[in-house]
Amino acid sequence: MAKILLVSSSFESISLISASEKNRMGVKIPSNSHYPLGIAFLHSSLESKDHLVKSLFLNSYSYDDCFNSVTETIKSFDPDIVGFQILTSNRVSTYYLIEHIHKNNPEIKIAIGGIHSTIMYRQLLKKFPYIIAILGEGEITFAELAEKWFQANADLNEIDGIAFYKGDTLVTTKMRKLIENLDDLPFPNHDIFFEDGKRTSACLLTTRGCPFSCSFCCLDVISRKKVRKRSIANIIAEIEMLLSKFPKIKDIWIHDDTFFIDNERVIELCDEVIKRKLKVAFTCSGRMKPLSEKMIKKLEQANFKKVLLGLESGDEGILKTSHKMITQTDVVNAFTLFSKSKISILAFLIVGLPGENMKTILKTARLIKRVQKIKYVYYNDVSVLAVYPGTEIYEIAKKKGMIDDNYWLTNKPNPIFTVEHSEEKLLYFKGVLLKHISLDRFFTPAGFIAQFFMIPYIIKYLMANKNIVKVLGSRKLKEILPAKIFNLIKKISSFFI
Repeated sequence: MAKILLVSSSFESISLISASEKNRMGVKIPSNSHYPLGIAFLHSSLESKDHLVKSLFLNSYSYDDCFNSVTETIKSFDPDIVGFQILTSNRVSTYYLIEHIHKNNPEIKIAIGGIHSTIMYRQLLKKFPYIIAILGEGEITFAELAEKWFQANADLNEIDGIAFYKGDTLVTTKMRKLIENLDDLPFPNHDIFFEDGKRTSACLLTTRGCPFSCSFCCLDVISRKKVRKRSIANIIAEIEMLLSKFPKIKDIWIHDDTFFIDNERVIELCDEVIKRKLKVAFTCSGRMKPLSEKMIKKLEQANFKKVLLGLESGDEGILKTSHKMITQTDVVNAFTLFSKSKISILAFLIVGLPGENMKTILKTARLIKRVQKIKYVYYNDVSVLAVYPGTEIYEIAKKKGMIDDNYWLTNKPNPIFTVEHSEEKLLYFKGVLLKHISLDRFFTPAGFIAQFFMIPYIIKYLMANKNIVKVLGSRKLKEILPAKIFNLIKKISSFFI
């Protein structure tokens, strides 16, 4: 038995991806937002093999608070192994921690995993030759590693799916097969994310993998274009466990990459939720197709409140070169199907994909306005294209000389794609798009002019969503009032709510 500390460290403090003309720093992840199910699955899988496990979820912490939390936990917990989940956006804080632990606690063994580790393991092991990288899905691999790591004369080459240095030689073992039967895994340990008693949202995975190859996505590295599905009975059992164990839960986010890929399976899941009268709201994400009217009706009956759809651009050329495999017709069809339900929808947008220019931005704006007339979508922000290793976008950026692999060893933030346009130009494009589609921008002179013919649809939406009126009003007051006065008004109003 080993004592294992799992860590998902703090995200970078600057996010160019969510930056705007006014807020060049972007936004940090909210504390009640999504949590890393990868860590949760690892935690429970290691515990099932009799290891003593502690996990730290520190994505929303400052660098200093994250560092202090990890170092203090090491003192009190005294782990044999520390495992880091490395994502591209938390790599910097992880590097500091790895160096500190190796210098001050050289007896502790260090493992890394996660999508950034899987893609960039050669680079990371060259920088930290004393660690071991777990490649791809880690539940079975980490358990085998934890068992063999402390055995005398153990042959780590026998463990599939790891990489490490043996002397001056980099060893990469046989690729581990994907976990075929996801029901074999114990439920992820959600407890570690509900410790403060304030969280009201839970996260859930019903499948793993995606068969598509969008140019900006790096999921292929782990999923290998293969979708694996949990049984409906297994999913329902986890939902019932969550609601029983954490009665404050109000909503569950389903984080599948392709939740709608099998409409009949979604219907079957909804039928079980309805049959068991599970009192919780659901949010999910999916593609614009396939969608059926029957499935959408079942989603509504099962209390799905919001559906997030991948669109990215309204320009047919960009959709094609991004390998989205959807058309404007698919988008209109999706909105038409959802227009008959009370489910709120959002179509994700990305500014700055290859081929982006003012014409494509305006095409996106026109398409969004067209579908907003079918079923209104509330926008207050859109993303700017980020560059991630393992993506086609990254290969384009490298070929054009914008970036190279050494960038990921710096403490610079996750970059945006500036091969064709400067950061300033991309933020300008973002502002133009928001001027045309964002309800927040409607209350500016430029936004009012750009959205003038949307007024009937905006009024209809606001009349049906009066809570949005309060949110917008609060934002406007915050913009125009001094902070002290705004906070005083907010405090006084709370007594009457």
